[in-house]
Amino acid sequence: MARDAFPRTRDTLPVEALVRDLIDHHRLAPEVRAHRILIEWPRLVGPQIARVTAPDGLHKGVLSVWVKTSAWMQELRLLKDRVIADINGALGDPPAVTDLKLHFGAARIVDGDPLARLRVERDRRRPPAPRRPTPAPPAHAAVIAKDTAIVDDPELAAIIGAVRTRWDR
Repeated sequence: MARDAFPRTRDTLPVEALVRDLIDHHRLAPEVRAHRILIEWPRLVGPQIARVTAPDGLHKGVLSVWVKTSAWMQELRLLKDRVIADINGALGDPPAVTDLKLHFGAARIVDGDPLARLRVERDRRRPPAPRRPTPAPPAHAAVIAKDTAIVDDPELAAIIGAVRTRWDR
């Protein structure tokens, strides 16, 4: 059927053109390019590197990448220039990546699902216990009393003395 058969469609644009116009209008091109790196990671670096790495983010041209093993971290340090060139070549000008920042472990590196690579595994260790006060030994009590005696406000002096006595300060 001819396009002129439907008069309302004469001024319509393809979705691709509309999305491109929206990206340009809102100046989102850098963000879209950064997300393309995350989503297209296996295609950009190849399946072998993609199996042992996961991109974490792009900030001022520095791409953060989680690496599964120390051996691969060393290998990627040697391949850094090639990886950067491959990424920038696929994304086109201007270059999006100027450097790689490699992080060892701590990320869930999932094969096959590029969107799963965006999920970072939390450290499952317990947070450190809150610090318990270390009371001042009796020898320090006299020093603390002398230091707090110069404070004019008796209430403030008592508070400072109590804190220092409780925390050995």
